[in-house]
Amino acid sequence: MSKFATLNRQFISNLKTHQVITDAKRNLILSILKSTTTKREARNYLNKYQNQFDFSDIRFDNVSKELTTREEQRELFINRFLSRQNPFLNIYDEEETKLEKVPLRLAIFKIKHSNISAKEWGGIAETFKRLVHLGISPVILLDYEFAVDGEFKRLESLMIDHGSKIVNHLEKQLQDDIFNELGLTVINSLFITDDKGDLTLNSLEDIIIPLYQGIVPIIQPLVYNKTTCSLDISLPDLLLQNLCMSALEAKDLLSIEKIVLIEPRGGIPSIERDQTSHVFINLSQEYADLVLELYIGYIHPKNRDIHLKNLHTVNTILHQISTVTKNDDTTGIITTPKIMSINSDQLNPIIYNVLTDRPIISSSLPSSNAPHLSTSIIKKGMEVQIFDSQDYPDGFTLERLIDDGHIHRRKFFDLINDSFGRELDEKTYMERINNTIATVVILGDYDGSAIITWENGVAYLDKFAIARKNQGLPSLADIIFKIILQAHPNELIWRSRKNNPVNKWYFERCRGSFSSPESPWKLFYTGEIFDKKINRKQKARKEEVNIFNKLRQYSSICEGIPASFKL
Repeated sequence: MSKFATLNRQFISNLKTHQVITDAKRNLILSILKSTTTKREARNYLNKYQNQFDFSDIRFDNVSKELTTREEQRELFINRFLSRQNPFLNIYDEEETKLEKVPLRLAIFKIKHSNISAKEWGGIAETFKRLVHLGISPVILLDYEFAVDGEFKRLESLMIDHGSKIVNHLEKQLQDDIFNELGLTVINSLFITDDKGDLTLNSLEDIIIPLYQGIVPIIQPLVYNKTTCSLDISLPDLLLQNLCMSALEAKDLLSIEKIVLIEPRGGIPSIERDQTSHVFINLSQEYADLVLELYIGYIHPKNRDIHLKNLHTVNTILHQISTVTKNDDTTGIITTPKIMSINSDQLNPIIYNVLTDRPIISSSLPSSNAPHLSTSIIKKGMEVQIFDSQDYPDGFTLERLIDDGHIHRRKFFDLINDSFGRELDEKTYMERINNTIATVVILGDYDGSAIITWENGVAYLDKFAIARKNQGLPSLADIIFKIILQAHPNELIWRSRKNNPVNKWYFERCRGSFSSPESPWKLFYTGEIFDKKINRKQKARKEEVNIFNKLRQYSSICEGIPASFKL
């Protein structure tokens, strides 16, 4: 009877555990759907992170697992390690078929320890818990501003003391449960310098083994000098670069998703946004301009140099990762401790970026209508080509751009056809716009484009095309639209069919819009001219904008442009 009672209690316990697992799976999926804006974002997140979880039922027999999720492989790796075997040898199923390893999705944090309050550490700990829950494996590298100069002996005890306090702050908030067994370990000598002075990792396993055990490594910015057999302080930015490059050597085990700099001064400051942070940075296009902006932006030299260093560090790392991985999946994030401590999927930019791969607001929104942030989301991004009439004073035509080899005719028109899902009447279209083009923008390898023409002296956005494979990708349309507004800041108009689902996006970026009941078009306009006083009377002074005349002119332009596509 006692044996039956024991089995009954075990059965009830397993049922409860199964219910907890089912509830956790449902709650995770619901939170993802709630936090992502579109179905595509939710699908992209799940496709990337689904194998980081194991929600399979509890097994009551000895049938081997399929080893297709991180959790299943983790158990095998740890057992190998404890048996003094190489934990990361190839994996095979029961039929001796080689299986693909599930890489850990890393977010590498460099946290600048500077007056972070206990309350903020509590919020930061909750953010780490949420990230782990979402399939991220965090790695923390500490950065002490006070340790830039000074003798190691004098700073050693201070650094160890700070490291212990950080662990204590985090551990107070970390409570284990069945899915979130999050531990911490401090590593004092991850890096070494050899006889030639070259910096390397002592062993990548010092990071990987704790990660597979569900433990977050906290790395001190120390280097073991093999020549002097002593510990030295090193520049955290250099250590961060070295850590990332070393992680790339284990591509089948580790995938670097986010590089996060926790900086008390926040993201890269923007003049346009009153020195609050740039929302999104496309490094391939903007890096040189941002460096120049930091020098002319009336920023204190000390703060300017720190922002320059942060920008350079992220730029270097993202380009190195892209060179090795041949993709642009890794995201850089610079934000403050206070922002990281926010416990909301929609308001915490790190969590939101894991879920959606984009900033919490669109970077192409007018700065006057958008909240000012302390976070910059950074991508290596795409190269941008901008062709403007000012560059061709002796004659600017689309045919000339094609003949000179600046634009690939077939790729250019194929992009438009693909974006709109219709076939362009190329001959008629070329005849209409060839001599009136004002600006042409090409993004990447014809991943997106824009054509602006002059219509009665007004800049008109004639075509705004995004390749279908890229539609919905974060910030792609923002990059192009920002360039359009920078090229024609004074006055710009465009039209869109009334039933176009993109109209909401357009409306958020215009100064005004209107449509006629008998017209299929909705007209949008924006520009600095509308900073002037709007006069709604028939006559207006020079310093005023006569809105009636403008709307009449805009309507005449948009209604008079013929269809571009074949019927």
